[in-house]
Amino acid sequence: MNETRSAAILLPNANYYGTLAAMRSLGRAGVRVMTVDPLRICHGRFSRYSSQHLICPPYENSSAWAEWLLMQARTGPRRAIYATSDAVSFALARYRDELSADFDLYQPSLETIMSILDKGLLMQNAQAVGIETPPTWFPENSTEAARLAKDAGRTVLIKPRSQLAQRTGTKGTVVKSCDQPVQAIFDSYMRDYAADTEFVKQSSVAMTPLVQKYYPEAINNVYSLSGFREKISGGMVLRAARKVLQQPRRIGTGLGFEPAPVDPFLAEQAKRLCERIGYYGVFEMEFILAEGRAMLIDFNGRFYHQIAFDVARGLESPALAYAAATGNQADVTRLMASGNSREQEDVAGFCNRFILTTMVNMQRIFRTMSSNDAACWLHWANGSDGQMVDAIKDPNDALPAFVDVGQNLIHFLRHPRAFFKQYALERVQARVERA
Repeated sequence: MNETRSAAILLPNANYYGTLAAMRSLGRAGVRVMTVDPLRICHGRFSRYSSQHLICPPYENSSAWAEWLLMQARTGPRRAIYATSDAVSFALARYRDELSADFDLYQPSLETIMSILDKGLLMQNAQAVGIETPPTWFPENSTEAARLAKDAGRTVLIKPRSQLAQRTGTKGTVVKSCDQPVQAIFDSYMRDYAADTEFVKQSSVAMTPLVQKYYPEAINNVYSLSGFREKISGGMVLRAARKVLQQPRRIGTGLGFEPAPVDPFLAEQAKRLCERIGYYGVFEMEFILAEGRAMLIDFNGRFYHQIAFDVARGLESPALAYAAATGNQADVTRLMASGNSREQEDVAGFCNRFILTTMVNMQRIFRTMSSNDAACWLHWANGSDGQMVDAIKDPNDALPAFVDVGQNLIHFLRHPRAFFKQYALERVQARVERA
Protein backbone atom coordinates (compact mmCIF):
# COMPACT_ATOMS: atom_id res chain seq x y z
CA MET A 1 0.00 0.00 0.00
CA ASN A 2 1.14 3.53 -0.70
CA GLU A 3 2.06 5.89 2.10
CA THR A 4 -0.94 7.74 3.48
CA ARG A 5 -1.72 10.88 1.48
CA SER A 6 -1.69 14.18 3.37
CA ALA A 7 -5.35 15.20 2.94
CA ALA A 8 -8.07 12.93 4.29
CA ILE A 9 -11.41 12.68 2.51
CA LEU A 10 -14.90 12.76 4.00
CA LEU A 11 -17.31 10.34 2.32
CA PRO A 12 -21.01 10.73 3.21
CA ASN A 13 -23.73 8.08 2.80
CA ALA A 14 -21.72 5.43 4.62
CA ASN A 15 -24.51 2.88 4.05
CA TYR A 16 -24.31 3.13 0.24
CA TYR A 17 -22.52 0.50 -1.82
CA GLY A 18 -21.00 3.17 -4.06
CA THR A 19 -19.52 4.90 -1.02
CA LEU A 20 -18.04 1.63 0.24
CA ALA A 21 -16.44 0.98 -3.16
CA ALA A 22 -14.92 4.48 -3.13
CA MET A 23 -13.62 3.92 0.41
CA ARG A 24 -11.88 0.72 -0.62
CA SER A 25 -10.42 2.24 -3.78
CA LEU A 26 -9.07 5.29 -1.96
CA GLY A 27 -7.98 3.34 1.11
CA ARG A 28 -5.92 0.96 -1.01
CA ALA A 29 -4.26 4.02 -2.57
CA GLY A 30 -3.23 5.30 0.85
CA VAL A 31 -5.88 8.00 1.31
CA ARG A 32 -7.25 8.39 4.83
CA VAL A 33 -11.04 8.00 4.66
CA MET A 34 -13.55 9.35 7.18
CA THR A 35 -17.18 8.25 6.89
CA VAL A 36 -20.07 10.64 7.49
CA ASP A 37 -23.69 9.64 8.06
CA PRO A 38 -26.73 10.48 10.20
CA LEU A 39 -26.84 6.78 11.18
CA ARG A 40 -24.55 5.18 13.73
CA ILE A 41 -24.78 1.71 12.20
CA CYS A 42 -23.65 1.75 8.55
CA HIS A 43 -21.78 -1.01 6.79
CA GLY A 44 -19.17 1.48 5.57
CA ARG A 45 -18.34 2.45 9.13
CA PHE A 46 -17.06 -1.07 9.76
CA SER A 47 -14.74 -1.15 6.76
CA ARG A 48 -11.04 -1.47 7.52
CA TYR A 49 -10.60 1.71 5.48
CA SER A 50 -12.83 3.89 7.67
CA SER A 51 -10.46 5.68 10.02
CA GLN A 52 -13.26 7.58 11.78
CA HIS A 53 -17.06 7.76 11.62
CA LEU A 54 -18.82 11.09 12.17
CA ILE A 55 -22.53 11.48 12.96
CA CYS A 56 -24.03 14.36 10.97
CA PRO A 57 -27.43 16.04 10.44
CA PRO A 58 -29.68 14.69 7.64
CA TYR A 59 -28.33 15.55 4.19
CA GLU A 60 -31.73 16.87 3.08
CA ASN A 61 -31.38 19.67 5.65
CA SER A 62 -28.76 21.32 3.46
CA SER A 63 -28.06 24.42 5.55
CA ALA A 64 -27.69 22.50 8.83
CA TRP A 65 -25.48 19.91 7.14
CA ALA A 66 -23.24 22.57 5.58
CA GLU A 67 -22.97 24.37 8.92
CA TRP A 68 -22.02 21.08 10.57
CA LEU A 69 -19.26 20.60 7.97
CA LEU A 70 -17.90 24.07 8.65
CA MET A 71 -17.83 23.30 12.37
CA GLN A 72 -15.82 20.15 11.63
CA ALA A 73 -13.38 22.23 9.60
CA ARG A 74 -12.64 24.41 12.64
CA THR A 75 -11.39 21.42 14.64
CA GLY A 76 -9.14 19.67 12.16
CA PRO A 77 -6.89 19.96 9.12
CA ARG A 78 -8.14 20.69 5.62
CA ARG A 79 -9.90 17.69 4.06
CA ALA A 80 -11.49 16.75 0.76
CA ILE A 81 -15.15 15.83 0.31
CA TYR A 82 -17.04 14.41 -2.66
CA ALA A 83 -20.69 13.87 -3.54
CA THR A 84 -22.06 10.39 -2.86
CA SER A 85 -25.80 11.04 -3.36
CA ASP A 86 -28.17 13.55 -4.92
CA ALA A 87 -28.79 15.24 -1.56
CA VAL A 88 -25.07 15.62 -0.88
CA SER A 89 -24.45 16.86 -4.42
CA PHE A 90 -27.12 19.54 -4.00
CA ALA A 91 -25.80 20.63 -0.60
CA LEU A 92 -22.19 20.85 -1.81
CA ALA A 93 -23.28 22.89 -4.84
CA ARG A 94 -25.61 25.12 -2.82
CA TYR A 95 -22.86 26.01 -0.32
CA ARG A 96 -19.85 25.58 -2.60
CA ASP A 97 -18.41 29.04 -1.98
CA GLU A 98 -18.59 28.74 1.81
CA LEU A 99 -17.28 25.17 1.94
CA SER A 100 -14.43 25.66 -0.53
CA ALA A 101 -12.69 27.94 1.96
CA ASP A 102 -12.13 24.94 4.26
CA PHE A 103 -12.52 21.84 2.08
CA ASP A 104 -11.02 20.53 -1.15
CA LEU A 105 -13.93 20.27 -3.59
CA TYR A 106 -14.37 19.23 -7.21
CA GLN A 107 -17.93 20.43 -7.37
CA PRO A 108 -19.87 21.90 -10.32
CA SER A 109 -22.11 24.92 -9.77
CA LEU A 110 -25.64 24.87 -8.39
CA GLU A 111 -27.02 25.71 -11.83
CA THR A 112 -25.25 22.68 -13.28
CA ILE A 113 -26.46 20.34 -10.53
CA MET A 114 -30.05 21.58 -10.88
CA SER A 115 -29.81 20.75 -14.59
CA ILE A 116 -29.18 17.15 -13.55
CA LEU A 117 -31.45 16.74 -10.53
CA ASP A 118 -34.51 18.26 -12.25
CA LYS A 119 -35.46 15.74 -14.93
CA GLY A 120 -37.38 18.40 -16.82
CA LEU A 121 -34.22 20.50 -17.21
CA LEU A 122 -32.15 17.38 -17.91
CA MET A 123 -34.41 16.40 -20.81
CA GLN A 124 -34.42 19.91 -22.24
CA ASN A 125 -30.63 20.03 -22.25
CA ALA A 126 -30.32 16.48 -23.59
CA GLN A 127 -32.66 17.18 -26.49
CA ALA A 128 -30.78 20.40 -27.25
CA VAL A 129 -27.61 18.40 -28.02
CA GLY A 130 -29.44 15.68 -29.96
CA ILE A 131 -29.90 13.05 -27.23
CA GLU A 132 -33.20 11.20 -27.45
CA THR A 133 -35.44 10.85 -24.39
CA PRO A 134 -38.65 8.86 -23.77
CA PRO A 135 -41.93 10.68 -24.54
CA THR A 136 -42.58 12.69 -21.37
CA TRP A 137 -45.32 15.02 -20.17
CA PHE A 138 -45.33 17.51 -17.30
CA PRO A 139 -48.94 17.87 -16.10
CA GLU A 140 -49.82 20.57 -13.59
CA ASN A 141 -52.39 18.48 -11.71
CA SER A 142 -53.81 14.96 -11.42
CA THR A 143 -56.74 15.63 -13.76
CA GLU A 144 -54.37 16.60 -16.54
CA ALA A 145 -52.15 13.62 -15.70
CA ALA A 146 -55.09 11.21 -16.08
CA ARG A 147 -56.04 12.75 -19.42
CA LEU A 148 -52.48 12.56 -20.75
CA ALA A 149 -52.15 8.94 -19.63
CA LYS A 150 -55.44 8.03 -21.30
CA ASP A 151 -54.46 9.80 -24.53
CA ALA A 152 -51.14 7.96 -24.48
CA GLY A 153 -53.12 4.72 -24.62
CA ARG A 154 -50.35 2.64 -23.14
CA THR A 155 -48.56 1.76 -19.94
CA VAL A 156 -47.00 4.85 -18.41
CA LEU A 157 -44.61 5.66 -15.62
CA ILE A 158 -45.48 8.26 -13.00
CA LYS A 159 -42.37 9.40 -11.20
CA PRO A 160 -40.96 12.38 -9.32
CA ARG A 161 -39.43 15.14 -11.38
CA SER A 162 -36.60 14.88 -8.84
CA GLN A 163 -35.93 12.33 -6.11
CA LEU A 164 -35.12 15.19 -3.74
CA ALA A 165 -38.66 16.52 -4.08
CA GLN A 166 -40.06 13.44 -2.30
CA ARG A 167 -39.87 12.46 1.36
CA THR A 168 -39.94 8.70 0.74
CA GLY A 169 -37.52 8.50 -2.19
CA THR A 170 -39.85 6.42 -4.39
CA LYS A 171 -38.45 5.96 -7.90
CA GLY A 172 -41.81 5.77 -9.64
CA THR A 173 -44.97 3.77 -10.30
CA VAL A 174 -45.81 1.85 -13.48
CA VAL A 175 -49.52 2.07 -14.33
CA LYS A 176 -51.77 0.96 -17.15
CA SER A 177 -53.40 4.20 -18.18
CA CYS A 178 -56.70 2.53 -19.06
CA ASP A 179 -57.50 0.75 -15.81
CA GLN A 180 -55.53 2.13 -12.88
CA PRO A 181 -56.17 5.24 -10.75
CA VAL A 182 -53.68 7.61 -12.34
CA GLN A 183 -55.13 10.56 -10.46
CA ALA A 184 -54.80 8.87 -7.08
CA ILE A 185 -51.19 7.89 -7.73
CA PHE A 186 -50.32 11.36 -9.00
CA ASP A 187 -51.95 12.96 -5.95
CA SER A 188 -50.06 10.62 -3.61
CA TYR A 189 -46.79 11.97 -5.02
CA MET A 190 -48.04 15.52 -4.57
CA ARG A 191 -48.85 14.81 -0.92
CA ASP A 192 -45.43 13.26 -0.41
CA TYR A 193 -43.39 16.20 -1.65
CA ALA A 194 -40.76 17.56 0.72
CA ALA A 195 -42.14 21.08 1.08
CA ASP A 196 -39.73 22.28 3.74
CA THR A 197 -36.45 21.38 2.01
CA GLU A 198 -34.09 23.86 0.39
CA PHE A 199 -34.22 21.88 -2.84
CA VAL A 200 -37.97 22.41 -3.29
CA LYS A 201 -37.57 26.07 -2.37
CA GLN A 202 -34.88 26.29 -5.05
CA SER A 203 -37.11 24.63 -7.66
CA SER A 204 -40.82 24.59 -6.83
CA VAL A 205 -41.72 23.00 -10.19
CA ALA A 206 -39.81 19.88 -9.16
CA MET A 207 -42.51 18.95 -6.65
CA THR A 208 -44.92 18.05 -9.49
CA PRO A 209 -44.40 14.51 -10.83
CA LEU A 210 -44.07 13.71 -14.51
CA VAL A 211 -45.75 11.15 -16.77
CA GLN A 212 -43.54 9.15 -19.11
CA LYS A 213 -44.01 6.34 -21.60
CA TYR A 214 -42.97 3.08 -19.99
CA TYR A 215 -40.75 0.67 -21.90
CA PRO A 216 -40.64 -2.98 -20.75
CA GLU A 217 -37.01 -2.97 -21.92
CA ALA A 218 -36.26 -1.04 -18.72
CA ILE A 219 -36.33 -4.40 -16.93
CA ASN A 220 -33.14 -5.77 -18.48
CA ASN A 221 -31.92 -3.51 -21.27
CA VAL A 222 -30.66 -0.30 -19.70
CA TYR A 223 -27.29 0.88 -20.99
CA SER A 224 -25.06 2.60 -18.44
CA LEU A 225 -22.33 4.98 -19.60
CA SER A 226 -20.12 6.04 -16.71
CA GLY A 227 -16.83 7.75 -16.19
CA PHE A 228 -15.02 10.95 -15.32
CA ARG A 229 -14.84 14.33 -17.08
CA GLU A 230 -11.89 16.60 -16.38
CA LYS A 231 -12.69 20.28 -15.85
CA ILE A 232 -9.68 21.94 -17.50
CA SER A 233 -9.33 19.96 -20.73
CA GLY A 234 -12.83 18.51 -20.93
CA GLY A 235 -11.26 15.09 -21.50
CA MET A 236 -13.24 12.00 -20.54
CA VAL A 237 -12.52 8.41 -19.58
CA LEU A 238 -15.46 6.02 -19.92
CA ARG A 239 -16.81 2.56 -19.21
CA ALA A 240 -20.13 1.02 -20.22
CA ALA A 241 -22.36 -1.69 -18.81
CA ARG A 242 -25.77 -3.23 -19.31
CA LYS A 243 -28.14 -3.49 -16.37
CA VAL A 244 -29.48 -7.04 -16.48
CA LEU A 245 -31.38 -7.09 -13.19
CA GLN A 246 -32.94 -4.48 -10.95
CA GLN A 247 -34.96 -4.38 -7.76
CA PRO A 248 -37.90 -3.78 -7.83
CA ARG A 249 -38.10 -5.52 -11.20
CA ARG A 250 -39.95 -2.92 -13.31
CA ILE A 251 -38.20 0.18 -11.99
CA GLY A 252 -35.48 0.08 -9.38
CA THR A 253 -31.83 0.04 -8.37
CA GLY A 254 -29.47 -2.11 -10.43
CA LEU A 255 -28.79 -5.51 -8.89
CA GLY A 256 -26.81 -7.04 -11.75
CA PHE A 257 -24.61 -5.55 -14.50
CA GLU A 258 -22.60 -6.97 -17.37
CA PRO A 259 -19.81 -5.21 -19.30
CA ALA A 260 -20.67 -3.54 -22.59
CA PRO A 261 -18.60 -1.71 -25.21
CA VAL A 262 -18.52 2.07 -25.08
CA ASP A 263 -20.76 3.34 -27.88
CA PRO A 264 -18.80 6.11 -29.69
CA PHE A 265 -21.98 7.96 -30.68
CA LEU A 266 -23.38 8.00 -27.13
CA ALA A 267 -19.94 8.92 -25.78
CA GLU A 268 -19.85 11.97 -28.05
CA GLN A 269 -23.39 12.93 -27.03
CA ALA A 270 -22.47 12.56 -23.36
CA LYS A 271 -19.51 14.87 -23.91
CA ARG A 272 -21.72 17.47 -25.58
CA LEU A 273 -24.27 17.32 -22.77
CA CYS A 274 -21.58 17.78 -20.11
CA GLU A 275 -20.17 20.74 -22.04
CA ARG A 276 -23.60 22.33 -22.36
CA ILE A 277 -24.49 22.14 -18.67
CA GLY A 278 -20.93 22.65 -17.39
CA TYR A 279 -20.57 19.29 -15.67
CA TYR A 280 -17.23 17.82 -14.60
CA GLY A 281 -16.28 14.99 -12.25
CA VAL A 282 -17.62 11.46 -11.79
CA PHE A 283 -20.90 10.61 -13.51
CA GLU A 284 -23.21 7.89 -14.79
CA MET A 285 -25.81 8.24 -17.55
CA GLU A 286 -28.55 5.66 -18.12
CA PHE A 287 -30.20 4.98 -21.48
CA ILE A 288 -33.13 2.69 -22.26
CA LEU A 289 -32.43 0.70 -25.42
CA ALA A 290 -35.79 0.21 -27.13
CA GLU A 291 -37.31 0.47 -30.61
CA GLY A 292 -33.84 0.83 -32.08
CA ARG A 293 -33.16 3.97 -30.04
CA ALA A 294 -31.05 4.92 -27.01
CA MET A 295 -33.08 7.23 -24.77
CA LEU A 296 -31.58 9.04 -21.78
CA ILE A 297 -33.51 8.45 -18.55
CA ASP A 298 -31.11 9.54 -15.82
CA PHE A 299 -27.85 11.34 -15.05
CA ASN A 300 -26.05 10.70 -11.75
CA GLY A 301 -23.51 13.44 -11.09
CA ARG A 302 -21.77 11.72 -8.17
CA PHE A 303 -20.40 8.36 -7.06
CA TYR A 304 -22.86 5.73 -8.26
CA HIS A 305 -24.09 2.31 -7.16
CA GLN A 306 -21.87 0.02 -9.30
CA ILE A 307 -18.68 2.11 -9.20
CA ALA A 308 -16.77 -0.96 -7.92
CA PHE A 309 -17.46 -2.57 -11.30
CA ASP A 310 -15.66 0.26 -13.10
CA VAL A 311 -12.77 0.25 -10.63
CA ALA A 312 -12.30 -3.47 -11.28
CA ARG A 313 -12.21 -2.71 -15.02
CA GLY A 314 -9.39 -0.19 -14.71
CA LEU A 315 -11.25 3.09 -14.18
CA GLU A 316 -10.26 4.54 -10.81
CA SER A 317 -13.04 7.14 -10.60
CA PRO A 318 -12.70 7.71 -6.82
CA ALA A 319 -8.95 8.33 -7.15
CA LEU A 320 -9.59 10.72 -10.04
CA ALA A 321 -12.11 12.67 -7.97
CA TYR A 322 -9.69 12.85 -5.04
CA ALA A 323 -6.74 13.93 -7.19
CA ALA A 324 -8.82 16.60 -8.92
CA ALA A 325 -10.25 17.91 -5.64
CA THR A 326 -6.81 18.19 -4.03
CA GLY A 327 -5.29 19.85 -7.10
CA ASN A 328 -2.94 17.02 -8.06
CA GLN A 329 -3.09 17.50 -11.83
CA ALA A 330 -0.23 15.06 -12.43
CA ASP A 331 -2.24 12.25 -10.83
CA VAL A 332 -5.35 13.25 -12.80
CA THR A 333 -3.40 13.05 -16.06
CA ARG A 334 -1.81 9.73 -15.10
CA LEU A 335 -5.08 8.11 -14.00
CA MET A 336 -6.96 9.28 -17.09
CA ALA A 337 -4.23 7.97 -19.37
CA SER A 338 -4.29 4.64 -17.55
CA GLY A 339 -8.08 4.42 -17.72
CA ASN A 340 -8.13 5.20 -21.43
CA SER A 341 -5.34 2.78 -22.30
CA ARG A 342 -6.73 -0.41 -20.84
CA GLU A 343 -9.86 -2.19 -19.66
CA GLN A 344 -9.81 -5.43 -17.73
CA GLU A 345 -11.31 -8.02 -20.07
CA ASP A 346 -11.75 -10.81 -17.53
CA VAL A 347 -14.44 -9.08 -15.42
CA ALA A 348 -17.75 -10.75 -16.27
CA GLY A 349 -20.22 -8.83 -14.14
CA PHE A 350 -21.32 -7.06 -10.98
CA CYS A 351 -24.00 -8.08 -8.49
CA ASN A 352 -24.99 -8.23 -4.86
CA ARG A 353 -24.63 -11.98 -4.47
CA PHE A 354 -26.43 -12.17 -1.12
CA ILE A 355 -29.50 -10.28 -2.36
CA LEU A 356 -29.56 -12.15 -5.67
CA THR A 357 -29.27 -15.62 -4.14
CA THR A 358 -31.88 -14.75 -1.50
CA MET A 359 -34.29 -13.64 -4.21
CA VAL A 360 -33.67 -16.67 -6.42
CA ASN A 361 -34.01 -19.18 -3.58
CA MET A 362 -37.21 -17.62 -2.28
CA GLN A 363 -38.72 -17.59 -5.75
CA ARG A 364 -37.89 -21.25 -6.15
CA ILE A 365 -39.65 -21.98 -2.84
CA PHE A 366 -42.74 -20.04 -3.93
CA ARG A 367 -42.53 -21.47 -7.47
CA THR A 368 -42.33 -18.07 -9.13
CA MET A 369 -39.09 -19.02 -10.91
CA SER A 370 -38.25 -22.13 -12.90
CA SER A 371 -35.38 -24.37 -11.82
CA ASN A 372 -33.57 -23.66 -15.10
CA ASP A 373 -33.78 -19.89 -14.62
CA ALA A 374 -32.67 -20.23 -11.01
CA ALA A 375 -29.65 -22.30 -11.99
CA CYS A 376 -28.74 -19.80 -14.71
CA TRP A 377 -28.80 -16.82 -12.34
CA LEU A 378 -26.90 -18.64 -9.59
CA HIS A 379 -24.19 -19.85 -11.97
CA TRP A 380 -23.78 -16.32 -13.29
CA ALA A 381 -23.60 -14.81 -9.78
CA ASN A 382 -21.03 -17.42 -8.77
CA GLY A 383 -18.74 -16.45 -11.64
CA SER A 384 -19.39 -19.13 -14.24
CA ASP A 385 -18.68 -16.58 -17.00
CA GLY A 386 -15.61 -15.04 -15.36
CA GLN A 387 -14.67 -12.80 -12.45
CA MET A 388 -17.65 -11.28 -10.63
CA VAL A 389 -17.46 -8.07 -8.63
CA ASP A 390 -19.65 -8.15 -5.53
CA ALA A 391 -21.42 -4.99 -4.38
CA ILE A 392 -20.23 -5.46 -0.80
CA LYS A 393 -18.38 -8.74 -0.21
CA ASP A 394 -14.59 -8.45 -0.21
CA PRO A 395 -12.28 -11.07 1.38
CA ASN A 396 -9.84 -8.31 2.33
CA ASP A 397 -12.56 -6.21 3.98
CA ALA A 398 -15.06 -8.72 5.33
CA LEU A 399 -16.94 -6.95 8.12
CA PRO A 400 -19.19 -4.65 6.00
CA ALA A 401 -20.81 -7.69 4.35
CA PHE A 402 -21.79 -9.16 7.73
CA VAL A 403 -23.27 -5.82 8.81
CA ASP A 404 -25.18 -5.61 5.52
CA VAL A 405 -26.67 -9.09 6.02
CA GLY A 406 -27.76 -8.08 9.51
CA GLN A 407 -29.38 -4.91 8.20
CA ASN A 408 -31.29 -6.89 5.57
CA LEU A 409 -32.52 -9.36 8.18
CA ILE A 410 -33.72 -6.52 10.41
CA HIS A 411 -35.54 -5.01 7.43
CA PHE A 412 -37.24 -8.36 6.82
CA LEU A 413 -38.40 -8.59 10.43
CA ARG A 414 -39.74 -5.05 10.40
CA HIS A 415 -41.41 -5.24 6.97
CA PRO A 416 -42.20 -8.91 6.26
CA ARG A 417 -45.02 -8.25 3.77
CA ALA A 418 -42.93 -5.91 1.65
CA PHE A 419 -39.99 -8.32 1.85
CA PHE A 420 -42.01 -11.30 0.61
CA LYS A 421 -43.63 -9.27 -2.14
CA GLN A 422 -40.32 -7.96 -3.44
CA TYR A 423 -38.18 -11.06 -3.00
CA ALA A 424 -40.55 -13.99 -3.38
CA LEU A 425 -43.53 -12.91 -5.45
CA GLU A 426 -42.13 -10.41 -7.96
CA ARG A 427 -40.84 -12.59 -10.76
CA VAL A 428 -37.25 -12.17 -11.90
CA GLN A 429 -37.00 -12.46 -15.67
CA ALA A 430 -34.92 -15.17 -17.30
CA ARG A 431 -31.35 -14.12 -17.92
CA VAL A 432 -30.84 -13.35 -21.61
CA GLU A 433 -27.48 -14.14 -23.16
CA ARG A 434 -26.09 -11.33 -25.32
CA ALA A 435 -23.74 -11.70 -28.22
